[in-house]
This record gives sequence, C-alpha cells and structure tokens, in this order.
Amino acid sequence: MTFIDPTQQPPTPGLIAGYVILTLVSLACTIWAIQLGRHRTHYRLFFSVRVLFPIAILILALENATLAASGKLMAQTIEGISVVEVHPLVRAIFVLQTFEVPILLIVMFEVTYLIHKRRSVNFCGMYFDEGRRLNNTQAMSCMLRNSIRSLATVLLVMGLMVNFDFITSNVPIDELAGRAGWWTLFEEEGTFQQELHLLLSLLPIAVLVAVSFYLSTMMWRYGTSSSMIVHSSICNPWFYCFFGTLAMAAGQLFAEQLYP
Repeated sequence: MTFIDPTQQPPTPGLIAGYVILTLVSLACTIWAIQLGRHRTHYRLFFSVRVLFPIAILILALENATLAASGKLMAQTIEGISVVEVHPLVRAIFVLQTFEVPILLIVMFEVTYLIHKRRSVNFCGMYFDEGRRLNNTQAMSCMLRNSIRSLATVLLVMGLMVNFDFITSNVPIDELAGRAGWWTLFEEEGTFQQELHLLLSLLPIAVLVAVSFYLSTMMWRYGTSSSMIVHSSICNPWFYCFFGTLAMAAGQLFAEQLYP
C-alpha cells in the first residue's frame, strides 16, 4: 500500500502549494503543542499529551511534506519502473503513519479524562472529589485507560499490516488501500477476502471516529454545564472537537478521486 499512486500524474502546482501550507500549519501546531506541554502543569503530567501529541502532529507534517515532494519521488525510476514504494522516505512514512491514529485515540481519551478529573465531574463510571479519583473507582479507571491503550496497540498492528501488505489479494481494489474511502468499499464488487485489505485500512480511523464522537460529546456537555465558565448556549467553544470529528468522519467516505 502507498498513499502515493505512481500510476497517476504528479501533483499540480496548486496541490503542491496546498501540501506545503498544510506542512507549515502542522509544524506550527507541533511547536504550539510542545509549548503547551512544557508550560501547562496539568498537561506536563500526562506523557501522552506532553510528548505523543506533538509527535503525531509532526508525523502529519512529514506526511504532507512527502506528498508535496511526491512528483520528484515518482520521477525516480529503475529500468523504467517507479521505485516510489520502496523509497526510504516513503517506507519511513509507512511506519510513522501507523502511529497517528493510536496516538490521537490515547490523547483524546486522556485529555477528556483530565478535564473531567480536574473539575471533579463524573466520567465513564469514574467519580472524582477535589480532582482525585475516589477509591471505589480506581479499578474502573485502570480498566478503561488500559483498554484504550490496548485498543491503540491493536490499531497500530493493524496499520502496520496494511501499510506493508501483509494481507493482499492481488485484485485492483486491493491497490486502493490507503487511497480510497468507504464509498469505494461498498461500490466495488468483490469477495470479503478481496476487500479485506481496503477494509483494514479504513477500520483504524473508523474506530477513532466512533470513540471521538463519544468523547467529544462528553467534552461538549462538560463545556455547556460544568466548566469554569458556564455558557448560556450549547453553541460554545467546547463543540470544536465534535465538529472536527464530523469532518474526520466525512473525509473517510469519499472514493479515490476525492479521498483526502
């Protein structure tokens, strides 16, 4: 699997400019996330927020930079055959790319957990008092947090299996893994075994979207009724995560031509 299709035309100048802008924005967000992790005490206590989140954004920057340079990579051939899939940079991105979803899953959960804990608001069967877990909810806290980490590990392994073609059926739809969304999966005709590679490429983000919908709804509810500043309307800054999740979900629906 590759997110760069060597059979297609190189990206247009407009696309290259877009990838460069996304790269610069991602780098700026990486620096911002590092600063938050260093200077906010409550973030500094959480490794996932302090370290892993900036790493995830940096991986996004590297991915966009690779897409911006994809024209140069596609032009490199050996005996007329494109070597983009075995290029060291692309192979490195293959590995790094699989960490994005697991990291975002863990960070989303940990941030939601931290916010509710600091304000002593009940969260997922956990109860807090003065910013500390009550003794009778420690088992639930341990189970939930380790369940999220275990799920993230499963998604990481799944991503590695997809990116390095451990499951392949040598059919045209198989080559669309990582370059097409759910529309292609349901539109193309094929057996379950033939579509398994594409399905596995979509499942990690589908899991992230499902969990993020729940957690972002919890954050929105917290911001509406329990935050330090209680807003008079449900239209408040705490709904950003929810609509970000909607955008992420929508991006997974398109066919190859429009897949982000």
